[in-house]
Amino acid sequence: MTEMMVSYSYAGQNLQEQTETISSRLGERFLSKDLTCLLMIDTAILRLRDKESLLCRQISARESICVPVVPQYLSAAFQPKLVPLNLSVMEDRQLLEMSVESAFDEIHPEKIKQGQGRLICGWLSYSTTPENVAVHLGKSAMQEREGKDILLRFYDPAVSLPLWAILDDWQRQRLLGPVTAWYSVDGDGQWVQRTGISSQQIRLSWSLSLSPQNWLDIHFIGIVNRILCEYRNLHLNEMRLSELQVFQSVLPALRRAWQFPFRNPDDLILYGTHALMISPNFDEHAIIVRILQISRVERKNSYREIVADLTEQQWCRIKDECRKTVYDFPQSLTGDV
Repeated sequence: MTEMMVSYSYAGQNLQEQTETISSRLGERFLSKDLTCLLMIDTAILRLRDKESLLCRQISARESICVPVVPQYLSAAFQPKLVPLNLSVMEDRQLLEMSVESAFDEIHPEKIKQGQGRLICGWLSYSTTPENVAVHLGKSAMQEREGKDILLRFYDPAVSLPLWAILDDWQRQRLLGPVTAWYSVDGDGQWVQRTGISSQQIRLSWSLSLSPQNWLDIHFIGIVNRILCEYRNLHLNEMRLSELQVFQSVLPALRRAWQFPFRNPDDLILYGTHALMISPNFDEHAIIVRILQISRVERKNSYREIVADLTEQQWCRIKDECRKTVYDFPQSLTGDV
């Protein structure tokens, strides 16, 4: 697979041009088909923002539809909302543009590192009523794992793109349901479009039939996001791998780390960082294989401690020699534990 590179810098002319491009593209998508746009926001994040900001005041003043995500556990104040926008109306078009500006403002790596979260979940088109969309999204957020209900925050843009890569086609369509298109911005300021089918059958279950491997990969999303944040900070003004490319190159290494087993988040972050910065298959190099074998015999389970004595010279050698081995990024991320 060809590497996908991005150069978005989160500031200046680059920021302005990308914001205008996404706003224009969204307007064209909805106006050309005379569709109402559903702006989805994470109300839990809205509570943390400046309530006097123009965007927050506009959203609060609008009629919106609550997405009933685990209503038995969360009050309406913490549940996502859908805000219908008629883009042929100037006020609604202005709110769309403000939402796009907010989506770009909140993805800066420093703001992500500070835990400020992402308010704008995306812009949706649909084949039914907004109320039915809300019910579907709310039901789909609750998934069962080993007999327990688990909240799947698939609407969080920091989760949605890697989750989409994990799911197969059937699971993707189950997840979207009556949503015919879900547009969003990824953490690199790039346009993301997930497409559903227009005709949906009535369903009695919202299960995605997530496998043990699916759940493990979902667990890794948070690990990869922490790796991504540091990676972007290091390469703000440089060409870098896209968000999806990073996930696809790091995930197989995290699966191998888990089997070792390395379970500490800091160990997994370091292991994944080495897969990203050294080579996706760095752990197949003879030096790494040898020290991992020794540590297994000695029953050491801290990756950070195991590689602590490797010199910069050794890491450079590992990187150079791994480059001679062609690594093909996986087309599919599905599989069994």
